[in-house]
Amino acid sequence: MSINKVRAEFARRAMQFHANEKLEDITLWGLFSWGAVSKYIKSGQIIANAGYTKENKTIWCKPSKTEIDTFIRPLLLNHSLEELRRLAGW
Repeated sequence: MSINKVRAEFARRAMQFHANEKLEDITLWGLFSWGAVSKYIKSGQIIANAGYTKENKTIWCKPSKTEIDTFIRPLLLNHSLEELRRLAGW
């Protein structure tokens, strides 16, 4: 999965399910297969939620602070929910 699709999915979920929360307070950002996001976890772009490792196969994870500030906020400001769905591959 491309990092841009992962970012779009994070933004989509933030808009759809956490519209009234600060981005920094969201704990359940996204549910992905380990294989889809492991390289982004290794690079530090994504952080696995506590207790989740590759042994879980499917993990809850969140974007790093840099990802939120650099990519997620602009996606939320510049796209509708429908556009985010399309960008995320829905």
